[in-house]
Amino acid sequence: MDNNYNKYYKKYNNNNIRILDIGCLHGKNSIIVLKSLIEQIRNKWNPNEKVIEIFHSDLSVNDFSNLFNQVYNLNSYSNKINNIFTYGIGNAFENQLVPNNSIDFIFSFTTLHWVPFLNKYKSFEGSLYNIAFLDRLAGFENYYKERLLNVLNHRYNELKVGGIFSFNIFIQEDQGNENEEKSKSSYNCMTNVKYFLREMSNESILSREEVENMIVPFVHLTRNEYQYAIDKSTNKTGLRLIYENKITIKWSDSYQDDESYLGSIISIISNSIKSSIIGDPTRVDSIFNDFEQRFHLKYKLNPNDFQFQITNLYLSFLKEN
Repeated sequence: MDNNYNKYYKKYNNNNIRILDIGCLHGKNSIIVLKSLIEQIRNKWNPNEKVIEIFHSDLSVNDFSNLFNQVYNLNSYSNKINNIFTYGIGNAFENQLVPNNSIDFIFSFTTLHWVPFLNKYKSFEGSLYNIAFLDRLAGFENYYKERLLNVLNHRYNELKVGGIFSFNIFIQEDQGNENEEKSKSSYNCMTNVKYFLREMSNESILSREEVENMIVPFVHLTRNEYQYAIDKSTNKTGLRLIYENKITIKWSDSYQDDESYLGSIISIISNSIKSSIIGDPTRVDSIFNDFEQRFHLKYKLNPNDFQFQITNLYLSFLKEN
């Protein structure tokens, strides 16, 4: 991302620099990106020569107070230079978030895989990842193509000429590719998680309906789906693809120990599980604590059952006109 900024943005010299962060959540990951980006800006101009405005966006239900606590922490980007102003936007990334031609740099990492929940994917069997990899439902063959295209079109509108949009998406490897099974390992991991949720149902801790509703609304796009959106957006707008890189990672390699690795998985699936449990907060918390204890025990007995890899496609687009 830094290389894209240095290579393509150097000739643009606007008075204010505006950055849009899509999918900020608590802000911890955003700060990592922004500290590096602001360092590039500081090296290019005198520290206080530019006014920098940063717009953090996420769903309206996001805890923005937690975000701003992180932003104004001593180790955050806000202490790099004086004239940085920060704002929050409570809106979904499927919508336009800021006025046309207003943003210099947009980034969105580990966000665009989230999709609306579809009732037709509910199942007592299967995996928490039923949406991610199963065949597209009738009538939804083009849904994810058009959805990504819509995201690219909105970002095109928001960018100034010379602006850059950098992001990643989770993808499925092509059939017959040597990494095809690796890219589907997350589905297998979440199948094993769903298995002991069914055990909890068989023990009358959870109802069958509750387990059926436990689906994580992720999607891993096929080549056909993401290439459609790339081709359409570059042919019909002033966007140009300037960077493309596919990386397959073992998820656990990003964490120092088993505890933090399990914590990362639980954070991904916790909302889908808790929101499906019917009852007051005491029941929800009690059942979820039981689930967490079982997860730790299952992992300790068979850690390989819960290892998976993710194939990321990293993309950057430049708005040329």
